[in-house]
Amino acid sequence: MFRKFFDKKASIIEETNPDNISVENVRSFFNISTRLARLICKLAVRQGIFKRKFAVECKNESCGVINVYDTIEEIPEHINCLTCEIEGLNDFSFKTSELNIVEYYQYIEDGDKKSS
Repeated sequence: MFRKFFDKKASIIEETNPDNISVENVRSFFNISTRLARLICKLAVRQGIFKRKFAVECKNESCGVINVYDTIEEIPEHINCLTCEIEGLNDFSFKTSELNIVEYYQYIEDGDKKSS
């Protein structure tokens, strides 16, 4: 029973990209509520272990992330998807309010040595 539990936890860790950690990753690993997982992520940011990021996703299904920002305030009101523009799509300029913004975290390798 315990072996299966630990194998599952090890699998979650192995499959988690340290540059793209979601609240769901933390929730799943610790088997806690989403609210508590979000709190842990915020605490990890304060401790310098995680860095909070925001990815703006393109509206066109065939595309992906347009750009990544460190703060929500950095995101412009209008944004162009260069991939869609290069591919010759007519729809490549968007109001940011119409796009999906995904919050995620990056693991900082030497987070405990943070200087601020």
